[in-house]
Amino acid sequence: MRVTSFTLIAAFTFSVAGCYSPGELIRKGPTYAAQTAKPPKQYALCVFPQWQESRPDATMSETENGYRLLSGNDMNTNEILQISKTPGGSDVKFYQRSYLDFGAGRATALESTKSCL
Repeated sequence: MRVTSFTLIAAFTFSVAGCYSPGELIRKGPTYAAQTAKPPKQYALCVFPQWQESRPDATMSETENGYRLLSGNDMNTNEILQISKTPGGSDVKFYQRSYLDFGAGRATALESTKSCL
């Protein structure tokens, strides 16, 4: 009986947490948005090492007008940071899915995003 209860609770938790592709996470809107006087590359190089410490799956890629940091994978994206070049520096948009995460990585991603501004 205990195993069945645990299985049902686990299944419910995963269904509520859901899976997000990068596009789905972006459609939900940013969790945090800001501007910085730093150019995109300088800002990305400040944030990325901090993400890597708490999220070993973090990746950074160059985009047409800046950089994109992502933790997770194509089927289960945890965080996205879009950094776009502006005339005065960079526009920063941070996306984070709502899910049960008991590790430090969830808070660290947002903290490092803010601390590098």
